[in-house]
Amino acid sequence: MTEYNPIFRSPITVPTPTAGTPSDLALSDYTGVQVTLVQGEVGDILKKQVSTVPANPGAVADVGEGLLACLTPKEFYLFGKASGAKLPTATELDESFIKAKRFAHATDFTHRTALLKLSGSAASEALSKMCGLDFHDSVFPNMQVKQSSAAKIKTLITRCDENGTLVYHLHVTRPFGQYFWDIVWDAGQEFGITAGQ
Repeated sequence: MTEYNPIFRSPITVPTPTAGTPSDLALSDYTGVQVTLVQGEVGDILKKQVSTVPANPGAVADVGEGLLACLTPKEFYLFGKASGAKLPTATELDESFIKAKRFAHATDFTHRTALLKLSGSAASEALSKMCGLDFHDSVFPNMQVKQSSAAKIKTLITRCDENGTLVYHLHVTRPFGQYFWDIVWDAGQEFGITAGQ
């Protein structure tokens, strides 16, 4: 019997970079990085797995190769910063919950999620064209997560700046991946958006 080993392909077709004036606004397809939803009162157990756990809903913690967002007191969202990130898997997390006799569950959302990374000084301006959230620093500071509708799609948005550059990670369900890419791409045209790596 042949072993089942599916090949992961992103639903997004990224445009070929073109020559021209470089822009600091970049949109990248990160679909395929590990994404795990954790549900239950397990912050203390997670801390043993990833070292840092955000204490309050809306906060995001840098856990080395990934980010951990606290959505509610009983719901956490873990995702990698790049493909191949070394993070605890849903299976490993579930095993730790069972061992601790906790009523909790980890679900692998990797194959159901399209993840885009929008970075650059105009990132918040571009997002404001398609989302009703206020992206001002005083309302949506660094290391925060919010859930909203963007381009009429339920979107989870995390902000995690890199070396002083605005960075937003945009999570939508996989079937909307290409549509959402196109909307963000169009919103960034006036800022000279480019396809990032």
